[in-house]
Parts: sequence; structure tokens; C-alpha cells
Amino acid sequence: MELQFEYVNIPKNNYFEYLAEEHLNPLAKKFPIVIEAKVLFKVENTSVNIDNVCLINLKTKESSIVVEAHETSIEQAIHKTSKSLENELQNTYKNN
Repeated sequence: MELQFEYVNIPKNNYFEYLAEEHLNPLAKKFPIVIEAKVLFKVENTSVNIDNVCLINLKTKESSIVVEAHETSIEQAIHKTSKSLENELQNTYKNN
């Protein structure tokens, strides 16, 4: 699986990329239909608090799945998006 990373309002961070890979690589092994993942890390400063975003666009041989999480930390957002992706893949490809 090919991985691409993009950062908005946050410097490049190898640790975030490592965490994303640790969550996404097992999904690619479990679901061989997965081809590519584009991961966006973003920090949005609002008047109330700081919003940490992880958006993953996962491409399969048949379609794309996009999930996004807004959390208090990038680590939590990575975890939440990977869990959402796994649930989506299981629901979509459970008969394959």
C-alpha cells in the first residue's frame, strides 16, 4: 500500500506518520483490496480550543473511503480514523 502524508498548520512529524502506518498497514494486510492511503494532519485554532484533525482517504480497487476525526490530539484522531476505516472495510467487504 502506498502512503502519502499532508500537513496543514502543523510541521511535518515523523511520529504521526509512524502511528498512521502502524494503524494502516495491518488494514492493508487484512484487506488486500486496499491500494493507497492519503493522510492529512491538520490543526485548526478556534476561538474556543485547538482542534486536531486526521483525515484519511483510503483507495481500494473498487472505491474510496474517506474518514475524518476531530480530537484533542493528533494521536487520538489517528486512532479514531483507523478504527472507523476498519469498521467501514469490514462492513463493505465482509463477504469477500
